[in-house]
Amino acid sequence: MYTISRFSQLCKMSARMLRHYDKEELLKPVHVDTTNGYRYYEKNQLETALRIKKLKEYRFSLPEIRTVLQTADRKMLTGLIHLKINELSDEMNRNRQIIKEMQEMINTDVNLMGEEHRSYDILLGMRNEKSVIYQRMSINIADIDQYIDSLYEKAGKGNIPVLGVPSAVFFDEEFLPEHSDMELMIPIMLRNEEAISRDCNIKKLPQTMIATTLHIGDYDYIGYAHLALEEWIERNGYGFEGPPYETYLKGPECDCPVEEYVTQICFPVRIEAK
Repeated sequence: MYTISRFSQLCKMSARMLRHYDKEELLKPVHVDTTNGYRYYEKNQLETALRIKKLKEYRFSLPEIRTVLQTADRKMLTGLIHLKINELSDEMNRNRQIIKEMQEMINTDVNLMGEEHRSYDILLGMRNEKSVIYQRMSINIADIDQYIDSLYEKAGKGNIPVLGVPSAVFFDEEFLPEHSDMELMIPIMLRNEEAISRDCNIKKLPQTMIATTLHIGDYDYIGYAHLALEEWIERNGYGFEGPPYETYLKGPECDCPVEEYVTQICFPVRIEAK
């Protein structure tokens, strides 16, 4: 058997990393001396250690590595590798897009450190009462499109006519992209409430006054639109009547550049008593 120090030299991993892999149950020593806590490894564990290193190079996470080490199913292993290839390909494409944008910033002599300045036209109006099919959930924000599609499918299966594009209400106090508490809504025509499937969540949004504006472009900058609305509401003596919502008039489904995305931001408001 080999001490952790010697095994560390053989597999070119630090002893600290080997202890971590022990804790994660990826590579446990074959023996731990109860008197001094020394860890010992066998020669055949070198192959496992080197396999872990290679999987780390391939950008597998520790839970993914654990799955690979525990499976003897060749088909399953091939499937996991294909998933990782697709994940890395998507990351490469995102990096290419980032590099392209950075190069364009240099070529167009953009002030790289300057704050993006945007102006927004604010409109005040009345939102009429309307019916919506909705679903509240905690999701990864990157998967929002598939949940929107699912909501359209539910409306279709229930023979419910859809009248517009989707909206989203965000309830989190902070931005939690992987566990975003949100409600998706799509306006519908309600004809026969008794015939609606129980799988469909339907509600009526009451008539209310709203302050609204349009944001053109990347969602990363949509915070400017929210700030403009909040400042306008407070400056003009209105109060907030409920959470804001975003309506996606034009987005990824249009297969257009992000610069052409169009999002309407609405804040339900009330007149503050003087």
